[in-house]
Amino acid sequence: MQEYEFERIPVARTRAGLRYDVDYQEAIRVRAKAGWLFVQAITFESVPHPYLDLVFTRKVAP
Repeated sequence: MQEYEFERIPVARTRAGLRYDVDYQEAIRVRAKAGWLFVQAITFESVPHPYLDLVFTRKVAP
């Protein structure tokens, strides 16, 4: 069986484009050290307050 977790990364709009308020690569490294496997990043750019959801999974003992 799999367990899933999501980590939300706030995004700021700037003239140059989007800027992540948190280093998402470091967030992935921290989760990996804790035994989580990075699955996917899902962006929500067209909402009033854009964000990025990082999806992680790991096996759960039965």
